[in-house]
Amino acid sequence: MKSLLDSVLFRRLIASSVSGYLKFCYATTRWTYEGRAEVERVWAEGGPVILMFWHERLHLGHAGWPYPGLAKDRAQPVAVLTSLNKFGDVIELINSYFEHHTIRGSTAKKSDPAKNKGGAQAFRDLLRWVRKGACAATTPDGPRGPRRYLQEGSLKLSQMCDAKLVCLGQATHNHLRFNSWDRMRLPLPFGKGAMVWRVLPAVPKDAGEAELERLRREAEAALNAVTDRADALAGLTPEPAA
Repeated sequence: MKSLLDSVLFRRLIASSVSGYLKFCYATTRWTYEGRAEVERVWAEGGPVILMFWHERLHLGHAGWPYPGLAKDRAQPVAVLTSLNKFGDVIELINSYFEHHTIRGSTAKKSDPAKNKGGAQAFRDLLRWVRKGACAATTPDGPRGPRRYLQEGSLKLSQMCDAKLVCLGQATHNHLRFNSWDRMRLPLPFGKGAMVWRVLPAVPKDAGEAELERLRREAEAALNAVTDRADALAGLTPEPAA
């Protein structure tokens, strides 16, 4: 696979196939919405925003924020963080097919913290992006977990940019489940689906360590709640977070 990813043509083929498949799934799913009026006010205001959804619902993320090619709604432009490797090249192409921006870089592994993966520069790029009134789409338990544990990066970004936090829960009744750390789901077409939004205020700039931890737990609970609610609306039994 790594050798195939060296081919620009192969990367484009994979990206176009994945994005085409996801758009087909989104278009053929019968969606139920909750909290849409709340998030539409965020779109109308046009200010900076941090979008959060769990890593397991990554393949549904593009459906939860309007993009010009699909929806009439005009929301803040979206940036997605992805790695600097060849697989990140594929993700960048997929984002482009959804008319979303990509910022490249990722955090170093704990086993090798000295290895530079562009994480610091990527965070600075995200800061500039959000501060101009745009949206950063984040999976706050990614890229390596623990599953459904909200790391504080999204909250720090909110605090530094005075950006609202939008929790997004999504589910499709028809899906495949991967045996991965996050129990990743791949949507299937022609089923019932749900999107649930909840908007949280920006993290106060003067929030200290204890306050930040309290807000982290509240945001984690809110994100679990909208995800579980989306499962229920889609006819699924909500799963425990851990």
